[in-house]
Amino acid sequence: MLIREMQLRDKEKVKVFFQNMKGESRAFFNRGDGNFKSTMKFFDGEAENIKYFIALEAEEMLGYVFLMGMDTLIPELGIAVAEHMKGKGIGYQLMTYAENYAKSKNKGGITLITHVANLRGQSLYEKCGFSKIGIHGASGEIFYLKRFKDENYKEN
Repeated sequence: MLIREMQLRDKEKVKVFFQNMKGESRAFFNRGDGNFKSTMKFFDGEAENIKYFIALEAEEMLGYVFLMGMDTLIPELGIAVAEHMKGKGIGYQLMTYAENYAKSKNKGGITLITHVANLRGQSLYEKCGFSKIGIHGASGEIFYLKRFKDENYKEN
């Protein structure tokens, strides 16, 4: 498996990836085609301050992760894995890749939001070291944060 930055030539792979999205992925990640529409802006040159990374094997897109708000100290992460690849460690590898990229850009951490019913996602985020920092009662969304520490940081 290869993880790399998304490129303009990946447009058809991304379309197929979203077309094949079903069940929990569609409900939790792509409600109303929101993430599909947002990702398509990348191919039109309209995705400012967002970095996209895709996981590929034999030219099949297995998943992707993005960091939105790269102009901020703590960008927001989004992630999706192909249905037939869930539970095989791809989500963990994508999250680690995005985290390492954010650290290389001197970010202070990463946030993400997920639905309270997304138990598989919550398990992954906590395995990757994210902490729950709040729940929005009306929307049923959980806010997560992973803060990076540097050598100058000292906890009291």
